[in-house]
Amino acid sequence: MGAVVALCTLAGLLAAAGCGSGGQAAAGCAPVHHDPLDIRSTLHVLPGAPEPPYSTDPPTSGAHRVGYYPRGVVAAPIPRPTQVALLEKGFVVVQYRSSLGASALAALTPLTAVTPYVTLAPNASLTDAVVATSWLHDLRCGGVGAPALSSLRAFVDQRVGHGPEPTIPLAATSPGGVTTTTAPTP
Repeated sequence: MGAVVALCTLAGLLAAAGCGSGGQAAAGCAPVHHDPLDIRSTLHVLPGAPEPPYSTDPPTSGAHRVGYYPRGVVAAPIPRPTQVALLEKGFVVVQYRSSLGASALAALTPLTAVTPYVTLAPNASLTDAVVATSWLHDLRCGGVGAPALSSLRAFVDQRVGHGPEPTIPLAATSPGGVTTTTAPTP
């Protein structure tokens, strides 16, 4: 009985401190996580092909679709094969739960001014409020408050340009998700 009381007390203290799953503070972020390489990372997904499985969600490696490199603020969710293509070229992809609305978008948009190699997009299927991904790394945040924004900015500063392929020239990208080489599949 004493152990149950101690566990309940500890759970109450953690909840009062704002800790959620994984030790993530409600308004802050969990520590940066390093994911293993997805064995499908050498595969290219052809336009119109079904989306392959991924070992993480959002993916930090895996099969990818080349030729479509959206950057800046993107209005629609980005397909996972395109997310991986961006990460492979050294981008950081920041996604926010769509239900957070315009205030989250406004808070996160300045991250796209840090470097042109950041893509910001909504994602209704996220389990965390905000997730930033780079090649083999992710940062999961519980909101868009000052602690989270500071962690996201540090993640962008540390992780941009760290894909397995050379960073793509800006001329091969387009702001807002308009492609310069192939059209995205609907």
